[in-house]
Order: sequence, then structure tokens, then C-alpha cells
Amino acid sequence: MTFVFFKKYLHFFLVTYFYLISNVFSSDLDKLFLELKTAPNTISAKKIENKIWQKWLTIGNDKFSNLQMKRGVVLLENGELDKALNLFVNLSKKQPHWAEPINKIATIKFIMGDYLSSVYYIKQTLSLEPRHFGAISGLTQINIALKKYDKALKNLDYVTSIHPFITIKKLRPHILNMLKKKSYI
Repeated sequence: MTFVFFKKYLHFFLVTYFYLISNVFSSDLDKLFLELKTAPNTISAKKIENKIWQKWLTIGNDKFSNLQMKRGVVLLENGELDKALNLFVNLSKKQPHWAEPINKIATIKFIMGDYLSSVYYIKQTLSLEPRHFGAISGLTQINIALKKYDKALKNLDYVTSIHPFITIKKLRPHILNMLKKKSYI
């Protein structure tokens, strides 16, 4: 009887703990996104953006997962795409509710030129974190590469509504120019 009670208590404690932890991260991210949206200038926005990336990269369920994420980023930065891809795929299976490993898979697929797979993983990322400006920026780039300028413009409008100072917004004149050219054809 005591063991059953202990098991139920432990289960309740763990569920409550992870719920509270996830809400803390969520409220921290919500606060950062609000700050980002109302940032007064590019420098402030970049500092907030870096804090958001830091949260995204370190909200795994455990220390080992966060270390794996860090290792995968190093592999990616060093161009070891196959090793990084394998690591992120395994991490995304272990923690399917963590958006960042999935986003990293999308990034690698993009770098490899596999745009369709990249879009698939971007959509998964956005289903977990709809404000993921990195994923939306990637989708913008893919739509430009595929000459889907109307979609690229919509992506760009969406991402700038989240992050008004995001660098990719500089592509707006190019996209508009390509849309204009496309309408003359």
C-alpha cells in the first residue's frame, strides 16, 4: 500500500515540477518576445534575439540533451552535416516537443539543398513554436529559391511582425522586384 502511495506521489510531483518548469520557460519566452516586438532599435533587438536563441537551445528536458544540442551546433558550425543531422534526429525523437532540434534538422536539409524536407521540418518546428523567426526566415529563403515570391513576401511579413529588426527584412525590395517582374511575364 505504501509503495503505491509513494508511486502516485512521485508521479504527481514530477508532473507538477515539469509543468511549472515549462511554464517558467514559456513565460520567459513570452516576455522576451514582447520585448523583441517593442524593441526601440536594432542593437536592443539583437540582444533580445540572442536571449531567445539561448532559451531555445537550452530548454531540453535534461542536462545531457542540452549538451547534445551544444555538440550538434558545433558539428553544424564545423560543416559536419551528416553527424549533426544524426544527432539532431535522435534528439528530436528523444524530445519530440522541443522545437530546436527539429529546426536544426530543417537548417541542415536547407544547407544540403533538400528544400522539400526542410519545409517539412520547418512546419514541424512552427507547430511547436509558431514564433520561431529562424524557421520562418528559412521558409522565406526557400520560397525565394523556388521562385514563390508571393509566399516569400507573406513569410517576410509574418516574421517581421514577430521580429521587426530581423536581418532578412532587407530582402523585401528584392522580393517585390521579383514579384513585379513575374507579373510582366
